Amino acid sequence: MVTLSTFDHIIEQVIVAFQECFPDVAINRQSDFFELGGDSLAVAGLCVSLEARFNTEIHPSSVLYHPTVEELAYAVKALLASPEPATRDLKA
Repeated sequence: MVTLSTFDHIIEQVIVAFQECFPDVAINRQSDFFELGGDSLAVAGLCVSLEARFNTEIHPSSVLYHPTVEELAYAVKALLASPEPATRDLKA
């Protein structure tokens, strides 16, 4: 089960991953990956960073469907809480 403190940790880790992509920008929960200038190469880097942080596969399309820190954190939370990680695409 994902607790509030765990969700806070997820948010923090997603912010750190965004910060790696955009080191000169202040990142918060509402920061939008594409509004910050993210492109396909940056999406790949973000996914690699998130996969290492959460020890699970994150499909690049997940960022398309969940472009803000908060949206992506909720999607990661749902993925981590899933009893069967059959799908790694976080569209839903």
